[in-house]
Amino acid sequence: MLLSLAHPCVAWGDVDVSGKWQSSYDFGPMQETMMANIQQVDDNLVGSFSVETEPSGGEYSGIIFGTVDDDKIRAYYLSVRDLGGDDPSVSVSFTDGTLKGEDTIEGTFYYQDSDLNRISGPYEATRV
Repeated sequence: MLLSLAHPCVAWGDVDVSGKWQSSYDFGPMQETMMANIQQVDDNLVGSFSVETEPSGGEYSGIIFGTVDDDKIRAYYLSVRDLGGDDPSVSVSFTDGTLKGEDTIEGTFYYQDSDLNRISGPYEATRV
């Protein structure tokens, strides 16, 4: 689950992951597609994301914050969703990735929500 602004990616030593990134995640019968808008300021990442869930058609969104160290990208995704109950559902995801070129990040995502659901697995994000 990863990484809207311009596409100022420059030489490999001067990594800039600012931009719009898309990734997809399969969870059995459900698939989520994430669009993330990232701004890199020095070695720090800030941004937002939105997710569409199929086949339910559900949506949710949140904020992103993280760091870049050479070609290593580490980011946290925080979302709070009102599911119609007394308490909202809070979820936190962490991604640990590596830039595999100007427009691809590959790595592992880790997800946990306030209901103690835990999921992890590989991901690939592509700059769009």
